[in-house]
Amino acid sequence: MSILRRFGDAQRPDSDDPDGRRGQSLVEFALILPILLMLVGGIVQYGIIFATKHSLIQVGRDVGRWAATQGYSPCSGAATDPLGPQPVTQAHLIAQESRLMGYGGTAAVWTAANFTDYADNATLPSAPPWTQGVEVVWTNTGTDPCPPVDSTDASWVTIRLTHRAPVVLPGFAYLPGLGTCDSDGCFFVVSTTSEYRMEPQAGP
Repeated sequence: MSILRRFGDAQRPDSDDPDGRRGQSLVEFALILPILLMLVGGIVQYGIIFATKHSLIQVGRDVGRWAATQGYSPCSGAATDPLGPQPVTQAHLIAQESRLMGYGGTAAVWTAANFTDYADNATLPSAPPWTQGVEVVWTNTGTDPCPPVDSTDASWVTIRLTHRAPVVLPGFAYLPGLGTCDSDGCFFVVSTTSEYRMEPQAGP
């Protein structure tokens, strides 16, 4: 009987064996590491998207405020400015100055190629036509032309900016509804819309 007991004790792993505990810890760490990496990577990626969205909102507000003070007559004439279609040219400059994440160095991301100016009093479509671009529409609520000559009638400028927030987490863009990939890389589309009342322009 004592022989069998000793044999069973020999087969049972020693709970005080440090090598056994170390091996168990390594296995547990190997199992939990991918989950930890996904959590940390997700936090980093969410921070990038949030920061890009926040910067884009500020750029949109700055472009809207700038457009509301311009004296083009009619207002939609800004879109055919010979020096460059507005407000996309101004949007590009502000995005560069604010260092909008993912916008690129000196190369313009928002250009005449992805700029859309809608007919006066039109409604912006529910979805932007581009994954990165600028849209603008002027709206008159009275009988006066745009820009108004006084505050009797109101005219509004609405600007929507669409931009690609970069995706840095491998595989994140392939999760349903969480991103897109093309030849330029993976990205998450963010957009912002701002509306401002046109400042009256006194006549001659």
